[in-house]
Amino acid sequence: MTTINIPVRYYKDFPGGYDHAYETLPLPLTECALLLVDVDGTTPNPTTQDHIAPALAAARRAGLRVAYVHNDLRLVADEGNIVGEFWGKTKYADGRNALEPWREMGTDYRPQYLTCVEPQAGEPNFPKWIWSGFHDTFLDQHLRSWSIRTLFVVGYSRRACMHYTCAEAVGRNYRVVLLRDCSNGAEIEFPDTVDDSLPEGGWLNRIVLRNFEHLIGYTTTAEEFVAACAQIGRAS
Repeated sequence: MTTINIPVRYYKDFPGGYDHAYETLPLPLTECALLLVDVDGTTPNPTTQDHIAPALAAARRAGLRVAYVHNDLRLVADEGNIVGEFWGKTKYADGRNALEPWREMGTDYRPQYLTCVEPQAGEPNFPKWIWSGFHDTFLDQHLRSWSIRTLFVVGYSRRACMHYTCAEAVGRNYRVVLLRDCSNGAEIEFPDTVDDSLPEGGWLNRIVLRNFEHLIGYTTTAEEFVAACAQIGRAS
């Protein structure tokens, strides 16, 4: 059986631990998939182009299954939706309903992608209306049909959609490996959480990543993932 040997990191949350641990997991390739969360958008950015795109290309070359999830709030863009009410207060100074733009998109809406990360034929792309890519979608059914046990995850945002998607994946008994440099950096910080002295760029990123690594799953990097995928090709 072909395996992908992936170096991972996690955090030991027990007395005498309280530090990162590192090991290499040998995982059956046919039980692994790459999941891209909310990587749509056509504005160039270094994370998508320099980290996510090479990881995606490596996964395809290695023969991993690939799946996408994306936001489509047209699914719930009703006047009485509480998400629109609350996000209107937290995201807009004028308090307008946050779902109004989605009502104007029409029935022909399709997410747009940078060419380097756009879905290819046979790679399903599931619309979601809330943070998790598993909530009210058919992602889980497809992954189980493919006999997937491990998800390598990239995308946005580390504090919202990608985080909740990974948390629900664990709740469905998937092993999660987050490519930690294939997500948001300091741009998700609030003005009062920015701290340039921290390697993560601020306290929000530090705490979100620490919480992930002791509670939800493993992490690795794009470079390590690409190297592990390339080793499969050399071995075959």
